[in-house]
Amino acid sequence: MVDGSLSGHWRGRSVLVTGHSGFVGSWVCVLLTRLGAEVTGFSLNEDEPTRERGRWLGSFGVSQIVGDVRDYQAVEQAMGARRFDAVLHLAAQPLVHVGISDPRGTLESNVGGTINVLDAARRYPPLVLVLVTSDKCYRNYGGERPYKEGDELGGGCPYSVSKAVAEQVFEAYGRYFPNSGEGTRVASVRFGNVVGGGDHGSRRLVTDYVAALSAGEHPRLRDPSAVRPWQHVLDVCEGLLRLLTRLADGRVPSGRSLNFAPPDGGAPVGRMAEALASAWRAGGGTPLAPVGQEAISGEERVLRLDGSTARRALEWRHRFDVEEMAVSIVSWHRDVFSGSAPEMATSRQVEEFLAQSTIGAHS
Repeated sequence: MVDGSLSGHWRGRSVLVTGHSGFVGSWVCVLLTRLGAEVTGFSLNEDEPTRERGRWLGSFGVSQIVGDVRDYQAVEQAMGARRFDAVLHLAAQPLVHVGISDPRGTLESNVGGTINVLDAARRYPPLVLVLVTSDKCYRNYGGERPYKEGDELGGGCPYSVSKAVAEQVFEAYGRYFPNSGEGTRVASVRFGNVVGGGDHGSRRLVTDYVAALSAGEHPRLRDPSAVRPWQHVLDVCEGLLRLLTRLADGRVPSGRSLNFAPPDGGAPVGRMAEALASAWRAGGGTPLAPVGQEAISGEERVLRLDGSTARRALEWRHRFDVEEMAVSIVSWHRDVFSGSAPEMATSRQVEEFLAQSTIGAHS
């Protein structure tokens, strides 16, 4: 269940979310505003999906600053706009294949942006700050054992390197954010594969699969036996709010890095694909059989992530298994395909999530 203390914690709290108009950012902003937080978003909004999210997030009361996380002056001005209770740094270049085609831009966003946010926090210290990176920060050792927080950082492609270096930057700045006194309390989070309605990133299994289903086309799979640590965006959002809350009250030590991953560490791509097809079929659709697709260079076949430390530290569990994720994703997209605005489909699922837990009981 969701921590009942969260229901009252966020009312009236000021939160800055970088990358707020991205996929995860938009969901966490809707959840925060529903819990009564005063949310400020900072994003570049460089493509139509993020511009659209930026527009509709404003209808939920999210104040928006258009800026580039690579621009230190813009980041500093945003951080200095007020004394924020919490900063959640999500802004990043999030795609492996874009990292291959644009290594410089990826490193500037993911490494330079992290430096800018952490350095601005020294001058304008929030109460707590959480940096989000990725499971791709770990050096690929070619095995099937789930990665743990103490494993070696590294990478075989520009995107992976950018996430590993972002974690090392976080470590380098640790001395400026002590675990005592009045300074900012910080943590980093390494996400497994986050899925949910409204993710428009290209060359992602769930996004491309649902697009193919809706178009009556054959979905494409690179490797059905590949394993990924799938987790629903609402589970991840709950974990982030738990972490921010427990950082603030001292139940999680400052400077900690945590993996966010499902209890089983990961599941095959084929299982997710079949779950999506089954959910589509249950709604009256007739999915076509998947066909093969060329793999992305440098992509790991098996990537499992050990999230047990975060589950213990945050007293948190994932509510969605793979099949429930698929049902939620297909439901969101069917709502939109039938005429609902994306913000309404998102809001409905947030409300359902709150209604099934204690998080919104007193909000």
